[in-house]
Amino acid sequence: MSRMNNPGGERGNEDGRSEVLRRADAGAAAWRGVVHAQQAATPDHGEFYELAGFMVETLRALEALAGVLSRQATGYADGLSVGRVVYDDTRAVDPRIRLETARMELSSLVQSAAWADGYANQFWSAIGHIGVEDAPAAPQVSR
Repeated sequence: MSRMNNPGGERGNEDGRSEVLRRADAGAAAWRGVVHAQQAATPDHGEFYELAGFMVETLRALEALAGVLSRQATGYADGLSVGRVVYDDTRAVDPRIRLETARMELSSLVQSAAWADGYANQFWSAIGHIGVEDAPAAPQVSR
């Protein structure tokens, strides 16, 4: 990901990234690892159930993050330090319009994450009713 035009965030660590970005990167990498591991795993309804819980928790966190970013984007242009201004990298669009577009997209993401959370919760509930037991023995045929 290019950070040329987006150098923000608090630094002070070895890679120059903020704690926010390091945590987001670790979370995304962790979920990629989960997908990879699950592709090779033997399907197990107990793990489906636990994964569903983690998906719900993650979707709720993403919904909350999108809400925070939406609020922050709303006043971003006005909150910069004296002598700094926002710009659009095309120089053809008013950056305040671009920020409003970004805010609206984040609002849509908040709603979509809430919907996805609902579906994940329904999956979590449904898979929670699944169990596995030994099949009954076949009846003996007498002759």
